[in-house]
Parts: sequence; structure tokens; C-alpha cells
Amino acid sequence: MGKLEALDIEFSDNKVVYTPGESISGTVTVKVNQPIQCKAIKVNCNGFCGITSKLNDTAWTTEEQYFNSTISVADKGTLKQGEHPFPFKFLIPADTNL
Repeated sequence: MGKLEALDIEFSDNKVVYTPGESISGTVTVKVNQPIQCKAIKVNCNGFCGITSKLNDTAWTTEEQYFNSTISVADKGTLKQGEHPFPFKFLIPADTNL
């Protein structure tokens, strides 16, 4: 087994759909079984919409991206053995006509 034991992402709200102007927040928890060097820990959030003409079809005919944002939740350093929670928060733009 490697140094990384577990990586967990937990959202603050149990929502499936978010709308413009809302925020998406949660915690990324990294569990390591021995000290590990890291350059950074980043969280990326993509918002997009897929359109299809068939019910329950995952092969979308059109896809439109509304936003793409990355934040750094930890800088370069050493994570000690154990669990390390890192909170994150993204604001969905109110104007999605970007």
C-alpha cells in the first residue's frame, strides 16, 4: 500500500443540482499512513449542461460549459501521518452567459 490511504470529498449540502448564484462547499479529507511531501492540494469544479433528444441518453448531442474554477486548499509542504481535512467553497457565477 502507498502512502495515501484514503481521499474523501464530502459536500456540505446533499444537493444534486445547483443554480447560478449558489455556492458549492465541502471538505476534502486526505488520510496518509506515513508522512508525505506534496506540492499542493487543489480542488477543481466544473459546471456544464448536456443536452440530448432521448430520455436517459448519456451520449449528449450538445454540451455547454458554464464555469471551470480551481482553488488551492493546501500549499507545498509535508502532511503528517493521519487525516487532514481541507474545506473548499466555490461560487457559481450568477451570470452564466460567459
